[in-house]
Order: sequence, then C-alpha cells, then structure tokens
Amino acid sequence: MMPYIHQFAGFLRVHLTSISVGLVATLLILYGSYINDYFKRITKSLPFVVRFALFVVLCSVGYAFASSQLVRLLRLGLRQLSDFPLICVVIGSFVLLAFLAKREKDI
Repeated sequence: MMPYIHQFAGFLRVHLTSISVGLVATLLILYGSYINDYFKRITKSLPFVVRFALFVVLCSVGYAFASSQLVRLLRLGLRQLSDFPLICVVIGSFVLLAFLAKREKDI
C-alpha cells in the first residue's frame, strides 16, 4: 500500500501550485461577496467616485496580492508535509470547501 501512497503523493507534489490556486480561488469565490459587502459598509460615507476607485484598487491590487501570497504560503506549507498527511490535507481541504459551498448554497 505504501508504494501507492508514495506515488499518489508524488503526483500531488508535482501539482501543488495548481492545487493551491484551486483552494485559494474557491475560498475567494465563496467569501468574496462578504469581503465586498464589508468594504462597501466601511466606505459608505465616502463620495461615489472615491468608493469606486477604492473598489477598483481592492479588486485589482488587493485580491491579486492576497491570492498570490496565499497561494505561495499554502504551497510552501503543503510542500513540507510527508506523503500521507499531504494526501489527507489536500483531500480534506477540497471536501471541506465542498461543504462550505453547500452551506453557502453555491452548489
């Protein structure tokens, strides 16, 4: 059984960047509207043009920076795991995101 676990973990390690992007992108899809709503609340008192400019900056710079850094940190964290924990964390993360998506009624 160990050769199969090692082989599957090796497959996952080759694709850690894609796995990390998938996890972070799914989190942003699920919770991006909450971030936008919060941002809208805290900038409510500002003029429309300023709010619009800040929203553009949030989307173009904020989300891009946050996602790139989260992907990098997640990939580094996953890379340090040994074979069996890596498999469990990757599968568990995607299952957890599926439950969160179901709870948010995105599925």
